[in-house]
Amino acid sequence: MRILILEDSKASRVLLEARLNKAGHTTQSAVNGRQGFFLATSRQYDAIISDLNMPGWDGFKFIEAMKVVCPRIPIIVITGSANEPDTKERLLSFEMVIGVFGKPFDFDKINVLLSQLKGQSNSSVSKMARIVATIGPASNSKEILGKMIVAGMDVARLNFSHGTHEEHGQTLANIRAAETEWGKPIAVLQDLCGPKIRTGQMEKNGVQLTVGKTVIIQADETVGTASRFSTIAPEILIDLREGDPILLDDGLLELKVTKEGAREVLCKIIVGGILKSSKGINLPMTQLSLPSVTEKDKRDLAWGLDHSIDYVALSFVRSAAEIRDIKKIIAASGKRDIRVIAKIEKPEAVEHITDIIEAADAIMIARGDMGIELPAARVPRIQQEIINLCWQQNTPVITATQMLDSMTANTIPTRAEVTDVSVAIKEGTDAVMLSGETAAGKDPVNVVRTMASIITEEEQYQFKDPFENIKDDTTRANPAITAAANLPGVVLTMLLDARGVLYQQLSKYSRNEPNILVTRSLHVARHSSLYKNLVPIIIRDDIPRDEVVFKAMGIAKEWGYLKTGDIFAVVEGERLTQGGIPQTGAFQLITVS
Repeated sequence: MRILILEDSKASRVLLEARLNKAGHTTQSAVNGRQGFFLATSRQYDAIISDLNMPGWDGFKFIEAMKVVCPRIPIIVITGSANEPDTKERLLSFEMVIGVFGKPFDFDKINVLLSQLKGQSNSSVSKMARIVATIGPASNSKEILGKMIVAGMDVARLNFSHGTHEEHGQTLANIRAAETEWGKPIAVLQDLCGPKIRTGQMEKNGVQLTVGKTVIIQADETVGTASRFSTIAPEILIDLREGDPILLDDGLLELKVTKEGAREVLCKIIVGGILKSSKGINLPMTQLSLPSVTEKDKRDLAWGLDHSIDYVALSFVRSAAEIRDIKKIIAASGKRDIRVIAKIEKPEAVEHITDIIEAADAIMIARGDMGIELPAARVPRIQQEIINLCWQQNTPVITATQMLDSMTANTIPTRAEVTDVSVAIKEGTDAVMLSGETAAGKDPVNVVRTMASIITEEEQYQFKDPFENIKDDTTRANPAITAAANLPGVVLTMLLDARGVLYQQLSKYSRNEPNILVTRSLHVARHSSLYKNLVPIIIRDDIPRDEVVFKAMGIAKEWGYLKTGDIFAVVEGERLTQGGIPQTGAFQLITVS
């Protein structure tokens, strides 16, 4: 059997390894819970033997984390406090703990217990791509957020189409508390609702719109009937032109404008059905004069600036100018650490995608409204093209909408959903997003865990040629980063990036393996949570560079990313000379001792 040992005492660890190896088992060891968790989630084992009292993550925290990601792997605990009733009772409350032994341990009893196991391995969930999870009523407690972080959430999305500022404030506080508890930087994404156009109030449970008949959309608020209804955005009426299609309720109903007007528009019903209150209105062929940033968005953004969120997503983007406008608002506030994500969902955005990618800090492929305003059959091709363009521009990209939608109510995804996530990873997306599945679903933790397992499975087959992703585009990359990626035998790159200007390149040009980002800034660490292949280590000590490297190496070794004998590359990011001139830092290779 393949057995993982967690024991900080060298004498106990060596003895246990020797006895298990003699009994025919294969062993691997860790000296603390954090390192053990990395090994347990990146490789496959049939059982785990763990001590309780270890530095950093103790045995209890390790078991709690494993319960989230690998709830079926059997764990045997060896501890000097095995005879304490409270300790033993707490340990045996975990279904995965199959035995508790004291020190010195009776190996024969442990071996008997191991012989009864069937040897079913855990599933690896150590992934490179990122998971953006929407937080809502089903997931906004500190406990659930902590479990989602352990399961693989990297970015927490707050959807400002719902909820009050007070509710979002409490959720943000819980995210930060869970982030601190589990020691993993989490980026917070504020998603502004934008100029979402909806119908007004309708009669009863909705009205029947019949094909071939006409209906009026009016500016003045009214209770809608089969002959006329209003919209919450009456200013759109002046933009409608004869022949323009109007899609209602996510495209289930369709109208065509037959007579223009500033206060009311006459339409012919092309596709009929029941129209209910507050249903979406999409105008795929209409050039709207509505601003992308509404007054509500401005109030919400002011809240986000005050609460130091990490990313803000702008909905219904049509041009790069809209991205530049919101960046001006952010710059004027003095909060320069907030990045802007452009949501691509309008036909105009697809048309101007290259300019938008250049202006934005990140891109979200919002396939929901995109699949309404454009033919749904085009969405997969548009998705692939946007991912490719983002890769060329070194801009992170999120693939979003209905990725595991059935898990809002079910415990397992459909095969089509699994394929959807897998294809996005294969195409090179930096992140995949969960919406209602985690905001309002029955088991948000299970959804994140499931998505992480799909990502991990697909990533096993990515970048078989370690130099494939740097051959054609080295002229735009930092030469030290590309050199590190080219060197055989180098297990990872450690980037000293105090200013946060090079980690984007490290994410793109490195092998599909974890790389260490060393920074003094919590903001930089959180921002990096949207980029693949990066593990941030925050070192704020005012110490010489060599000591920073030594300390970071020790942490990386403690966490399981490095081991004795490994060779890793150190790349120093840009630093300013005394004259204020950016200067490329040093490059070196280090063997872990």
